[in-house]
Amino acid sequence: MDLVIGDPLHGRVEISVDRERGVIDVRSSSLPDTTMMRREGSVAGDPSPIGTRDPQQIILTVGNESGRVVPGTGFATRRSYRVDVEFCDASYVFAPVSESLTRFTRNGAELAVFERAPMGSITASWASRTALTPGEAALGYALVGAYGVGSPGMLKSIIGHGGSPF
Repeated sequence: MDLVIGDPLHGRVEISVDRERGVIDVRSSSLPDTTMMRREGSVAGDPSPIGTRDPQQIILTVGNESGRVVPGTGFATRRSYRVDVEFCDASYVFAPVSESLTRFTRNGAELAVFERAPMGSITASWASRTALTPGEAALGYALVGAYGVGSPGMLKSIIGHGGSPF
């Protein structure tokens, strides 16, 4: 599955998702190539596009830098869908705030809010008061590809009607 986003700051951003292999690639002429993937040989056991929430099974590369991804359990509460990332001496949080919105922060400062429209398109609203590197934008899009935008909330999660992460 491929997702193409017309980003207001970064132009055309392509997110390629291979659920079977658990590989997410982000490509754009203005962003560093970015890949998030399950380790070879690990088995998909999570409905997220990358297929795992085990931090030991996730490899993240943004340009020539690597990072550590620590997803929450992804069950019941919105907070459980939070994903923490350590990358280039900073702490990032990718956390849903509603069924269709996810906030992306660095060391507590908001970088962006990603929104999923009812038809599945994704938009990014970048914070104007926080400096953003191209690598951080690519990281945000890799998280969108790996874990989707928004979360269903407690009741829908418990009864199994979480819907598509895109």
